[in-house]
Amino acid sequence: MDPILIAVIIVIVMPLAVLWALAKSAQLRGPLPRPESRRPIGSLVTEALPEAHADEDDEDQGPAFSIDSEPPDPDPALRERES
Repeated sequence: MDPILIAVIIVIVMPLAVLWALAKSAQLRGPLPRPESRRPIGSLVTEALPEAHADEDDEDQGPAFSIDSEPPDPDPALRERES
């Protein structure tokens, strides 16, 4: 074969073959994804509804202990596991 013919095949035919193969691969993959919605963001978001919790009143009173209170009695089951 002539060296010019080999150069033409490598420079022109091979890239065209690669592009054709990529196009065929994309066609076999399936349809294009659907375009994004153009609706305004406000219509997609709903307003959050506040929830009423029964234990909210307890949080306002603070902890059920004070600094001056005595420490709780140790759990005997914990002592049995340590030994």
